[in-house]
Amino acid sequence: MSEWWTYTPADFLMFSPRVYVRLIERYNQDFWPLQLVFVAALLAIMVLAVREVRFAKIALLPAFAVAWAFCAWQFLWLRYATINWGATYAAMAFFLQAGLVALLSLDPNHRIAVSRLRRYGGMVLALFGLLFHPLLALLSARSLAAAETFGMMPDPTAIATLGTVLSIRGRRLLLLLPIPLLWCAFSGLILLAMEDRGAVVAIASIVFVAVLLLTPDESRTLSGDRR
Repeated sequence: MSEWWTYTPADFLMFSPRVYVRLIERYNQDFWPLQLVFVAALLAIMVLAVREVRFAKIALLPAFAVAWAFCAWQFLWLRYATINWGATYAAMAFFLQAGLVALLSLDPNHRIAVSRLRRYGGMVLALFGLLFHPLLALLSARSLAAAETFGMMPDPTAIATLGTVLSIRGRRLLLLLPIPLLWCAFSGLILLAMEDRGAVVAIASIVFVAVLLLTPDESRTLSGDRR
């Protein structure tokens, strides 16, 4: 029997990279062009929320709740779990996250974070998950048919959520960080086992969030914000 240290992450994979990519391709084909709707809708809400449009600020967190629930149901539960039993538990965590986001969206007092590094760093991370993460398919030698987009796939949804949460002031919102961070770690290990370059992005997101969290958030608020 081989010694445990001779094993590599790939030895624990329950599926081949080809099977995984094909799963995403068929998933995207089933729902096209819903991917564009998810991305365009959230981008519009984020832009309007930054401009202090009340409706957009109210709709921001519920939009994320919908995205987490959709990922849990359509991708993790119905599709990914057929090739990876761990996705069943991930789906439950995603449903829990959707519930937490929906619950915390009832608090009307969320504000833009004061710390510039956290505010702009969070926005950059959110926009990366929303707009640039799909392009990683090209770096991983996939076609755009296997691109992972916000609202449809867990990775960009988790990354965009992490960035958005860090851009908003509110201690309770920190409750929304553990599940996305755990998913990034889980996904990073799976992608690493598949020798997919997306693993670097998943792990780098965790490091980036840790840096932003260590940045003090000033107690004063922006002009015009409620105290």
